[in-house]
Amino acid sequence: MGTFPIMDADAHMCEPPNLWVERIDRRFRERAPRIVKDLNGRKGAFFVCEGLPPFPVSGAFAAGQTFDKKFLESGLENAPAGGWDPAARLKDMDRDGVVAQVLYTTVGFTLFGIHDAEFQEACFRVYNDWLAEFCKYEPRRLAGLGLISLYDVDRGTRELERCRKMGLRGGMIWATPPEGEHYGDRKYDRFWAAAQALDMPLSLHILTGARRSGRIGAAPDAAHMYVLVTTRPQEVQTSLMEFIFYGVLERFAGLKLVSAENDISWVPPVFERADRYYYAYQKAYEISLPMKPSDYFRRQVFATFIEDPLGLKVYRFIGADNFLWSTDYPHRAATWPRSQEVLARDFAEVPEADKLKIARDNMAKLYGFEIPPLP
Repeated sequence: MGTFPIMDADAHMCEPPNLWVERIDRRFRERAPRIVKDLNGRKGAFFVCEGLPPFPVSGAFAAGQTFDKKFLESGLENAPAGGWDPAARLKDMDRDGVVAQVLYTTVGFTLFGIHDAEFQEACFRVYNDWLAEFCKYEPRRLAGLGLISLYDVDRGTRELERCRKMGLRGGMIWATPPEGEHYGDRKYDRFWAAAQALDMPLSLHILTGARRSGRIGAAPDAAHMYVLVTTRPQEVQTSLMEFIFYGVLERFAGLKLVSAENDISWVPPVFERADRYYYAYQKAYEISLPMKPSDYFRRQVFATFIEDPLGLKVYRFIGADNFLWSTDYPHRAATWPRSQEVLARDFAEVPEADKLKIARDNMAKLYGFEIPPLP
């Protein structure tokens, strides 16, 4: 099979520099997150918000360009208009053979680290309103995911409901909740029930964990930055085990979770281990789970990846129905504008039926897109 319409499960926005300055509630105007040029002797563009490490944004729009020190020190002049202009976005999608995209934030990742609940909620509302406006330009091709604060579960539930009414297709929550908390806590049950009833998949994207002890922008040296980017999938692995072993997925069988940009090669060995200990310990440590952990994953969990050659060799131990390919446009790791070439190369040994599921059908079914005919 040659090229075919890609359905991109994890693309990103490039938020306007003054989005929060111009739109946030007046009482938070002085505290509004913003992008500044050059900072504390460092060249480049940085997203800054009180209490959070500055986030260098150049990697957010490096698709199709050489990502080196020179580019790292550049400003927003190199950012593609498709990051904030829906008409330009559709042109870039057409160039890449992408018919539909699920849209994640970029600089908004850092806002998951805010500790002031009302301030975080105000920041998230600004982004959600703007994203809904963006997606209305072409809802048949664009599916936005709202940012949801869960410091106050009732208010978070209402914001998820509001996002649904605005046309957004899912929500993003912390990859891991704050230190000392876990997603098995019954206080979250109202929110899980709402997500299930609204048919809003919940994404746990890399860079959104509340427990993380360090961020790229705050890494003391380059070596620590490599440590952080290598070990981040452990956050979502921990959360998924909480959803399973505390019975959340058993109680809410229609709840859908998405591990976003954490790769997929870890899924079979982690769930093989989970199944093994589920059987080994269940007589001594009884829990009310009628299915083994990997069955909950197959029923309710999905995982996105960009380039993960090992994942495409081992995914068969789980099956093809739970994995979603993505371009990561317009970030540094993006396959744009050569996604069709990368798809053909990376999926060369993948059966055609599985290739269609992973790069098209699974995303369409999860987010309610019409599956396009093959050329």
